[in-house]
Amino acid sequence: MNSSDNKIELYNRVNRLKLKAGLSHTDPNAKLRIDPSTIDKADSIIEKKAEAYPVEVKRVLKVLDNNWAKAQSGDRQSVPMLMEKIYHNANQIKDLASTFNYPLMQHFGISLREFVEKIDINKGAHRTIVEAHIDVMWVVLNENVHDEGDERAQKLKSLVQKAINKYS
Repeated sequence: MNSSDNKIELYNRVNRLKLKAGLSHTDPNAKLRIDPSTIDKADSIIEKKAEAYPVEVKRVLKVLDNNWAKAQSGDRQSVPMLMEKIYHNANQIKDLASTFNYPLMQHFGISLREFVEKIDINKGAHRTIVEAHIDVMWVVLNENVHDEGDERAQKLKSLVQKAINKYS
């Protein structure tokens, strides 16, 4: 074996994602820079989608309600699959709320998602906690409560926390 067989040759490939984000592949000192017009374009798309937020959250809440009703009345073999669907419904609500700046709904989405991971559907107390989450999510949507800080938000958070404290 000669010494040329032991040489390693490196190929620097173009990273297209970095190029889209504004990072030059030829300049090692380049700072990550996103074109302001790209940011403006993304913001306008999100603003247009924000108008559909209530409709989409309502759709997801209806699916969540339906999955919860099935989990309570269905056969026990389907419960794990339905609880996973409920977990994903809560996560989807959390994601929508986070994207469109609805921190209170995000809070309840996270709380329900986390509770679903440890729920025992055979315990009436656990069912009460899930129902409290779903009920307050409907109130938040119908009353259009955005922020976690206002008085109504604090009352709703307190209501759910009391259910969790009492029935966990």
